[in-house]
This record gives sequence, structure tokens and C-alpha cells, in this order.
Amino acid sequence: MRIILFDIDGTLTATTNADNGCYERAFEKAFGFPVPTTDWHCYKHVTDIGIIQEIMENTARKPATKHEIDCFEEIYEGELAASFAQHPAGFIEVPGARALLETLRGLGVPAALSTGGMRRTALFKLRQIGVDGAAMPGAFANDAISRADIARTAIRRAGITPSDVVYFGDGAWDATTAAELGMRFVGVCREYSRERLVRAGATTILDDYSDLDSVLGAIESAEVPRPARV
Repeated sequence: MRIILFDIDGTLTATTNADNGCYERAFEKAFGFPVPTTDWHCYKHVTDIGIIQEIMENTARKPATKHEIDCFEEIYEGELAASFAQHPAGFIEVPGARALLETLRGLGVPAALSTGGMRRTALFKLRQIGVDGAAMPGAFANDAISRADIARTAIRRAGITPSDVVYFGDGAWDATTAAELGMRFVGVCREYSRERLVRAGATTILDDYSDLDSVLGAIESAEVPRPARV
């Protein structure tokens, strides 16, 4: 049986620019100092909590507690809501994303969310594009530090033992996760560069999902990423 895993930011929702600013503001409000960099490629685990804990370690601070992380998540969701109220155009779907999910559902192909975002903020962004993420199986930064463990959790929550996994993502970290777990990968370069995905080993890359026939073809032809050797 096949299952399709979806990252969210930049993959289903075109929210990366709005999200970065909200994350920065929430981080400073919650922890009292600014995020050192929002070049997420600099972090070992590109997940909301992984980034927080790495920043704490790199700045010689104690690891963030569960209470602190819960407070951050609440502030972060509030920042997203305020941003959406002012600039709703910053919270749109990657063209064709909702239609793709509906098509997969109609075909009986299981789909699950596998994102480095936190649950509340991820579901908020999906709601803005008309997707009920709470009705889908999935895993979030709240569930694990690494994207590989998040993906494993998402599959487990789907309640199946798949023989084929296709992972849709927009970041080099998504391709790296797919390579680590032996998953076939479809890159989406709506908000990040195609070159980064290619360097990370992606061989099947889409701009968006506006041509459903091409997307379904990509699912069939996708391969496990083969990162370039440095």
C-alpha cells in the first residue's frame, strides 16, 4: 500500500514569508532574545522545537521547558492570526494543493501530514486554505525533534504498513529526510530554489499542483533522493 506524506509550509501552503516573521516575533516574546538567523539551512533539525533547542544550546542557555514551548506555541499562533488579519494574501495555498488532497482522497490513496511545524500553528495555516488538517493523520514538531522521527510517527498514525512512501516537500531538509528513510520524493519549488532541491538529490520537482495529471505522474516516477557528494 502507498502513502503520501506532505510537508506544509511551502508545500501545501504558500506561507513561508509570513511564517518566518511570525516565528521571529514569537521567539523573542517567549524567550527574551532574537533568533540568531532565519536561514533554516543552518540548523541540524529544521523543526520548530529543534530550532529552539539548538539556539538555546548555542547561546549557552538551558533547554527550553515544555511550559516554555507551550507558551511559545500560543504566542506563535497569535502572531499568525494577527498577520493573517492584516495580510491574508500571505496565507494562500500552493496552487492546486487542496484539489490534490481531494483527488487523492477520491482515489483512496492515504495521505498524512509530516511537518516540522507545531501542531496548532500548522493547523491554523491549513485552515486558511480550506483544509481541515485535524481530520488527517499526521505528526508535528511537538511529536519529535527530527524530521525523520516525525515522518515515522505520521506513518504510524495513518494506521497502515506501507510498501511505498512518497514524500512531498519544499526544503533540502525534506529531501534529506526522504533519502535517510528510503522514501521516494517529490520536490516543490514554489518558495525555495530548485537548485537546493537538486543538490539535495531530488530528481522530480514541481512548481505547484495546477496540472493534476503531471502531479499524479510525478508520484509514479519519483525516486529516492541521491544527494550530491561534497
